[in-house]
This record gives sequence, structure tokens and C-alpha cells, in this order.
Amino acid sequence: MRNRKRMRLISLVMFVIAVIFVLCALSNPGLGRTLYIGNWRFGAEQWRFCYKIYAFVMVGLFGASFFAKK
Repeated sequence: MRNRKRMRLISLVMFVIAVIFVLCALSNPGLGRTLYIGNWRFGAEQWRFCYKIYAFVMVGLFGASFFAKK
């Protein structure tokens, strides 16, 4: 199996896992614990933003696998 095909397969598996993770995380109404750092609160809205960034990164990695050199 060529290096390019291996990268696509690995990135596809990572993408599927990321989609499942994000769907499970966003379906949870609490979205994890609320963290307090001093007076700053890291709650559900911030977790939702982090999960969306994670999903975009996984999509980017999957797309980048199509532009890999031989």
C-alpha cells in the first residue's frame, strides 16, 4: 500500500472518530464540566466552540491527505 493511500485511510478513520465524538459531545446538554480559572468561567459555550474547532481541524487533515506528495 502506497504512502498516500495509507495517509488517506488513517485520516478517514480519524475523521469518522471525530464526527462520532463531536456528535456525542454536542448531544450532551451539559457539555462537560464548567472550569473556573480565577474569575474566568469556561462553560458549555466554550466547550461547544472547542468541539467545532476540533471538527474543522479533522476535516482539514482529511482534505490535506489528498494533497500529499508521493
